[in-house]
Amino acid sequence: MKRVSRIMSSLGVLCFFGTGSIAQAEDERMRFETKMAYESLSLPGSESMGMLGFGVERTLGQNFSAGVGTWTAVSGDRGGFITIGVQGSGRIPIAGPIELEGGAFVGAGGGRGGYELSGSGLMVRAYAGLSDNFGELGRLGAGVSYVTFPNGGTIHSFQPVVFYSLPFDFKSSLAEGMLLEESSLSVVSRFLMVDSDVNKLSGAPLDDMTLLGIVWRAYLDENWYVKFETAGAAGGNSSGYMQVLLGTGFRLPITERISFDGSVSVGGGGGGDVDTGGGMLFDVSGGMQYALSDHLFAGAGFSWLQATDGELKGFSPSIEIGTRFGGAEQKIDELPVRLRLVSQRYFKGSDNWRSHHADKDVDNLGVQFDYFPVPWAYLTGQGLAAYGGDAGAYMIGLVGAGLHQQISGPLFVEVEGLAGAAGGGGLTVGSGFVWQANAGIGYQVSKDVALMVTGGKIDAVNGDFAADVLGLSLVFGDNR
Repeated sequence: MKRVSRIMSSLGVLCFFGTGSIAQAEDERMRFETKMAYESLSLPGSESMGMLGFGVERTLGQNFSAGVGTWTAVSGDRGGFITIGVQGSGRIPIAGPIELEGGAFVGAGGGRGGYELSGSGLMVRAYAGLSDNFGELGRLGAGVSYVTFPNGGTIHSFQPVVFYSLPFDFKSSLAEGMLLEESSLSVVSRFLMVDSDVNKLSGAPLDDMTLLGIVWRAYLDENWYVKFETAGAAGGNSSGYMQVLLGTGFRLPITERISFDGSVSVGGGGGGDVDTGGGMLFDVSGGMQYALSDHLFAGAGFSWLQATDGELKGFSPSIEIGTRFGGAEQKIDELPVRLRLVSQRYFKGSDNWRSHHADKDVDNLGVQFDYFPVPWAYLTGQGLAAYGGDAGAYMIGLVGAGLHQQISGPLFVEVEGLAGAAGGGGLTVGSGFVWQANAGIGYQVSKDVALMVTGGKIDAVNGDFAADVLGLSLVFGDNR
């Protein structure tokens, strides 16, 4: 059970430690909750779609919490239907360990079915039910939920839901100072060599794909870790394909600088005319890592990826480069990390930037994680999905780096350069590989909260898509 608690704790840090520098009383703890849920949505035409939800919330009081989350299709016939967003929940004790629980999720996304199902992509979800508190084993509950895509979508579904929460604590540096184990963030490129007998949903042979994404590992000890990986198609003819994987693995040192790395993951994925059935994916991987320095590493390996009830399957050699941080010397509330909740609007940048609704701007909602190796520069991983402009199912994942500079009191400026994979929603991104450049100005409202306005440009490397970008961000975390 201790190992399970540490796994959930590391996932909490991985997903939502950007708010961790709030000063606390000596006996107070940083509290998080890992939350999972499953429900089956009713779609038009008597179709159903099983959805698995995962999120991490930080407690804001005795019975309230808020954080980030994602939902992905894992059963039915809509593999690749994925949304990301923000969520919150609350509980009221009723009798003994029984509690009344409810919450909400606001996000964006879509997938197979395009804007006919998700409209412009905005997803709103509410749930309520009863849960039983099992102490260190967490809370298990059941109830009902309502999911709607109110911005032109056809999904308006009321259904039963089962949910599970595991609370865990981190002491701040003002208390006993529980220490964070080492973590790593890396950029990974995978060349997915699909089996020769794999066809697209349309019946044509599926070509090999180049996937670009990020991998975050949170180490439980010197060897074992949990990981979160997301990647999208940036090469081939399956733009719009995206996958989200959650797993566990181990690192086995061979020499002072070389180590073996192996992991097993499950998750959801699809899109881009790729047949993943209901969306459930299984991945097993192995490879080698080489420590370039105390904090930088490079890696290479192979993995086997397979849809559990779809045609997709194949080997994928991979390369990655990343950075390690944390460890015994660094407390959780001293990590130089930041979380940005962002809304971005795309404005038409070329005549053929969209295959439909070319006269409409596209609004996107997303989450951005930043790591500051030095106070004036950061590495970033970002994921966004459309919620406005009849571009439902458009999603984008980006990695890059930026520069940060305080200019006067609470004011600061930043510039960043990004590259990644995008697709869906009728945006003409070609193979899916895109680049983006942003510049912005921010105001530090408090030590841990800031507001930012950004402007930039995004362009497809080998497609007609191009757009000017205006963004507004709510920033959590102190990097000064």
